[in-house]
Amino acid sequence: MKEKKRLEGQKQRLLGRDPLGIKGSVTEPNRETRAFDLRDIDARRDDLIQQALNEIEEEIEEELAHVADGGVDQVNWLETQRQALIAIAEENKSNGKSILPTDPQFDPSLFLTLVHRNVSYQELQDSTSRLSRKTDNQVERLQNLVRDNFDLFIKCSEGIDIFADGQDDSNSANEGMQKLQRRFRALDDIAESCGDQAKKSFKPLLDNTNQVRKVQSALSVLQRVAPLLQVPSLMRQHIENADFSSVVKAYRKVLVIDKDHCDVDLLKYVRTKASESAQEARSDLELILADETSSAGSLLDAIRDLSELISLLEGEDTDDEANKPKSSDGKTPRAGSSKPGTFSIDRHVICVRDYPPAMACLLLQISHFRSLVEKHISATEATVDRIFRGEGPDGSSNQGGSNSDLSSSEHSSSQRSRDKRWKIDVLDTRVDATSKAVNLAKNWLPRLLQIGLATEEAEKRRIARKSRSGSNPGNESDKEATTRSAFELFKSIVGPALMRLHEHAAFCALGVSNQGSAYKIGATFGRSSAERLRTILQSPLPPTQTAKCALELAVLTEAIQEANDAMISIRPMKDIKKAESKKKSYKSPLEKCYTLASDVVVMIERRVCIYSFDACSRKLSANASGNGTFDGASLLACVQRLSDDLTRPDECATEVEKGCVLVVTKCCEGLTSYVKDRSDAARLRVVAECADALNTIIGDVVREVSYLTNDQSETLETSLSSVVSTLEGEMFDVYLESVKRNVESCARLGLIDSTEGESRVKTDEVTPFPPYLAASFLSIVRCRAQVERALREATVRNAEGNGATYLFLALQTASDGIVENICLELKAKLTRIRPTKADAFASHLQFLINTLKKYLSDETLALASDTRRMLLSKAGAKRHGPEGLSGLENLERLGRVYVMCLNE
Repeated sequence: MKEKKRLEGQKQRLLGRDPLGIKGSVTEPNRETRAFDLRDIDARRDDLIQQALNEIEEEIEEELAHVADGGVDQVNWLETQRQALIAIAEENKSNGKSILPTDPQFDPSLFLTLVHRNVSYQELQDSTSRLSRKTDNQVERLQNLVRDNFDLFIKCSEGIDIFADGQDDSNSANEGMQKLQRRFRALDDIAESCGDQAKKSFKPLLDNTNQVRKVQSALSVLQRVAPLLQVPSLMRQHIENADFSSVVKAYRKVLVIDKDHCDVDLLKYVRTKASESAQEARSDLELILADETSSAGSLLDAIRDLSELISLLEGEDTDDEANKPKSSDGKTPRAGSSKPGTFSIDRHVICVRDYPPAMACLLLQISHFRSLVEKHISATEATVDRIFRGEGPDGSSNQGGSNSDLSSSEHSSSQRSRDKRWKIDVLDTRVDATSKAVNLAKNWLPRLLQIGLATEEAEKRRIARKSRSGSNPGNESDKEATTRSAFELFKSIVGPALMRLHEHAAFCALGVSNQGSAYKIGATFGRSSAERLRTILQSPLPPTQTAKCALELAVLTEAIQEANDAMISIRPMKDIKKAESKKKSYKSPLEKCYTLASDVVVMIERRVCIYSFDACSRKLSANASGNGTFDGASLLACVQRLSDDLTRPDECATEVEKGCVLVVTKCCEGLTSYVKDRSDAARLRVVAECADALNTIIGDVVREVSYLTNDQSETLETSLSSVVSTLEGEMFDVYLESVKRNVESCARLGLIDSTEGESRVKTDEVTPFPPYLAASFLSIVRCRAQVERALREATVRNAEGNGATYLFLALQTASDGIVENICLELKAKLTRIRPTKADAFASHLQFLINTLKKYLSDETLALASDTRRMLLSKAGAKRHGPEGLSGLENLERLGRVYVMCLNE
């Protein structure tokens, strides 16, 4: 009954659809089909006809309003529609036409008018084509139905015929039924026989078809699981290429296979092989962690990949062969140990699988660092012992030949050469050992810090995971991981190893501590060596090698400082909280090592300063004693080189100041030796060099030293100026004494006794310029030329403090000496001078006073004036004789050339 109602409802819905498929198929934006029912339109066909007429009449009126523009064609067409619609309406009223296709009174014109009046011709044509195709398909489906069930139609037809024949003869109904049953049985037998024959005939084909279907099914399954089947092969390829990140990604795909509940043997096999490859990758990653030649980036990548791989391998059943550890140089598994991942490094056995990957890597690399430190110290000691035994640094013999082939003198010379050679080789070995120690620390400290930081971050993530999971991170299984942190490993292993390495580098570079140093350098090797060898090992290096080691130790100190500053980043959180609660200051595990490094650098840089200034002093002393030059530029260059080389110049301020004073003192000593057995020109040259040094070089050196030592050398300028001024004063005073001695010999009056007749001359004869005056002026001019050539005219002597130049002081000394000597000689011979000569000498003395007045001292001027008055008193009435004013004018005329030489 329900099925009948459902079919009836479906039939009613089909009756309401548009047979052309135009109405009710348009989809709105909300994607719901418009409601359309053909039966509703048929019920309201009169109203719809009237509504259509009204619309057509309105359109006709609109077109009539625009008939002047568009013409009457549209109006005629609308009028034709109106007449046709009126005819349809009248026929509908008379005959009762319908628009339902299933109604016998179906009228196509009425259907198109009411339902599809506004549809275009193209749409009607397309819908007609669809309707034709639908009809053809229905006929074709009926034909196929008959063709597929033709035997049933035949049987039904025969049965119908039999039943029809039986109904005609009611008496033979039973007979017909029996006949029909016999026929059915015969047909069943025939059908069974045909079926058996068909099975026999088509059995191979059917079996082949079943097999093909099974193969196709298997292929489709394999295609679906092909990515999983390829995982073991891909993992092996990635392991060969050392691409362990891809190994982890590939193994993660296999974990979708449940090994406990999977019934497919192939997938179980894939899971097993993938697990074996994962264990192999784990072993390779452990080898990378234990490799001392791996880069820091490779180690960090291996830590990350191994951590992910271990998290995926948790709970896996491992295979003994897959877990068997591999061996390589320096990473030999412990003998007799069946536990995989065990390595022995310098007698320290470490099992990687007892620790998290980051912690295991840190332990292994720290062990390598400690081992390398000990190996480096042992290698240095072995090299030194070989050299001392007469072998070369590389093990070759230094013997030049057989002693029997050499004479005694040649043998002694060869022995001295060998003694000198091994000492030089030992010193070179110390420098090379220092450089290797610096490279070892410089390369390994950043590497260990990166691993330590990764270890601390991994530990923080582990604790966070444990806290999220609700388990206690301090349980027995995590005891080892929590009690040993990266910070503690640095404190217990790295710090002592680095301290020993730095002590070794300091011993090789310094040998012995500086005098007065608080830090005492101890020998790291060679304690049981011979006395001669210990003496060489504990002696300071030569200057060149010391400077090289100073640069290396500065690099080492910088590396230790960076590591010391970075240690705070790997400090455990529990230590930070404990220190904050107890208000303790943070102390780095490398703090002591950094303090030692700073002391050693200061110590060796002080030596560099001493050696540099010693070499500079010897150079300047040689130049000064040989050439008479004060090479201040070399001293300035030495200070500038130190400013580039020193890393802690503030700590070397005392050595720099003492070194500058030493250089200047040695240079002054060289200048002193230069003037020995030389003339006054050499002394003037030394004075000129000292003057230039005081005016330029000393100031430049003091300024550069102030920049270098951060203004800690306040007394340097005073000390340097004092040394140079002392030499300058001594040399210039000696020169002035020499000038005084020279002018004494030039300022002699000669013979002044003569008779009265011989002394008379005619008034018309020309009086010559006095020879003693000419000699005096020539001595002054010669002194001026010497000073100008050596010191230039405008060079000021700083020692005087009054702005006087060296030229003025020299001319003053010469002028005072000449005038003083002439005055003293005139006073001594005054009783023998005749009046006429006294008047001439007075004129001569007045000429000297007028010419040399600017150079004469007050005492000399007073002496000259007193002597002139004595001469004028001696002359008496003869004052206005031929030797009077005219004689003075004659002297000025004759001595003009000497005045010009004095730039007057």
